[in-house]
Amino acid sequence: MSADLTLTHDELASLYSARYFQGQEYRDYLAERDLVERQCRDRLSTLLRFVPHPEGKRLFEIGAAYGFFLSVASKSFGSVEGIDISADAAAVARSQVGVQVTAGDFLDVPLSAPLDVVCLWDTIEHLARPDLYIKRVADRMPSGGVIAISTGDIGSVVARIRGAKWRQIHPPTHLHYFSRHTLARLLDAHGFDVRHVEYDGVYRSVDTIAFILLTIKHQQPGAYRWLKRTGLLKRTTYLNLYDTILVVATKRP
Repeated sequence: MSADLTLTHDELASLYSARYFQGQEYRDYLAERDLVERQCRDRLSTLLRFVPHPEGKRLFEIGAAYGFFLSVASKSFGSVEGIDISADAAAVARSQVGVQVTAGDFLDVPLSAPLDVVCLWDTIEHLARPDLYIKRVADRMPSGGVIAISTGDIGSVVARIRGAKWRQIHPPTHLHYFSRHTLARLLDAHGFDVRHVEYDGVYRSVDTIAFILLTIKHQQPGAYRWLKRTGLLKRTTYLNLYDTILVVATKRP
């Protein structure tokens, strides 16, 4: 399933300005670094089950944002780097997080070495041509290489119950919607065998959840400010609605 794909590259890039991470899609992405990195550690733990001797491997992340996952993964892999369409996010990754993230499109950037491990965390749904991204990964990856993807599962119970109101139906930033079966078919078509599928939860502050629901979704900033003054939004929580999948696949010989 896909949304409107008529946006130009420049229009897509403009969607992911600094505002995207500071008030438009997130309350304050940088302020939530500790919580985001807890999820990164969970994802890394799953990934490492399928990557022997990671200390000798190169990990590349497409859609690296502020580079939080790369920072966590750098302790396990020989080298880590990434790319993001957001120039603002890439600049934060380099200057404040200390990891190498290039601003640009993965389809265009020169690649100096083979890709041993590639991650697309919450990214494939944002791509106008996800098939071309998977094809380029496959073309640059040796046999036995690993690709890991997380994305909303449109075949999940929550998605089917919510229908058009499902939280992942989010144009114009979300352009494609996958089920575990359609994602497996895409990977298989480009020479990957799915090795693992699980439902992926998130760590969030109650503050961020309230901000998204009240300010972004329902346009009630006054209600959000009132709740914030009460002090009720200081807690954090782990949330798994079983509608986001994490898939790990390996490149066939």
